[in-house]
Amino acid sequence: MRHARIAMLPGWMARSVLAIVAAGLLLLPAARAADIKELTEKFPHAYIGEFLWDGDKTVQNVVITFDQVHALNEQNAEALGCGSYEVGRRVTKIKVRMFVRLSDLEVELFERSPDGDGSFETGGSHRGKLSEDFQQIDAQWTTTATGQHGQLHLRAVASAACEPAAAL
Repeated sequence: MRHARIAMLPGWMARSVLAIVAAGLLLLPAARAADIKELTEKFPHAYIGEFLWDGDKTVQNVVITFDQVHALNEQNAEALGCGSYEVGRRVTKIKVRMFVRLSDLEVELFERSPDGDGSFETGGSHRGKLSEDFQQIDAQWTTTATGQHGQLHLRAVASAACEPAAAL
């Protein structure tokens, strides 16, 4: 019966304990805000890597850059930018929008507005994880219409452009 013991404490001591607990609860949102601030300030703005459709051996080289990273609230951030996929000599440029949940570093990355021949799939999203040091993104693409999957593996770099390496 711990509650009974707290009730038996002298009035000043019980109030002190309650004040400390209340102060701790008030500081929790500030700690989360600092964490989301750290995420938005330290989040790398450039990633490179590869994408492979499940069951296909064709590697697609990927470049993604984020020109905007901001907090949506204490637990979620949004990153906006652009990217490119290169397969052989064919390059498709896209716009990207990624959401990051701070509590577990889950990400969801959407691609839209592809240029080119129209065969680029944007009906779905990449869902996965951002590493604790923000240096890697590993995610699985799922196409909404067919359920087809692919794997995306990105690593942070100091800088990149939404162009394939050959075009720079």
